[in-house]
Amino acid sequence: MTKREYAQKFENDVKKRSRLMRFLLVLDQMFNVLLWNGSQDETVSSHIGRKIENGEANGFEKLLCQALRKLQNRHCLRSIGE
Repeated sequence: MTKREYAQKFENDVKKRSRLMRFLLVLDQMFNVLLWNGSQDETVSSHIGRKIENGEANGFEKLLCQALRKLQNRHCLRSIGE
């Protein structure tokens, strides 16, 4: 990625999400690293969504995704790759 492409990506992200939403995203990614030993570039929802797809999710993870369904239908599965 060139410097110009990176700058455009940054500008688009700032326009797309508020400062608060970007902060919450960072916290989400931090919890993915700390609690699930996941990637720093992935949210907990995405991480668990992949585990559900692969049949590897435990009961707590499934329960967490059920709770997140109240925010968005199929939230964990939709968040994969974001």
